[in-house]
Amino acid sequence: MCEKCAELDEKITHYKTLAARLTDQQTLDGIARLIAEHQAEKQALHPEPKE
Repeated sequence: MCEKCAELDEKITHYKTLAARLTDQQTLDGIARLIAEHQAEKQALHPEPKE
């Protein structure tokens, strides 16, 4: 795993931990959006090879 992916994984883990402690739906939606953005960024860094 590259350094950038490791950083993104740390952020994703942090956001998931934070989301588990919150109940405000608007905040949870924002956190879900941030997680999705970081996962998309990881995917863009290392796209799956096409068959």
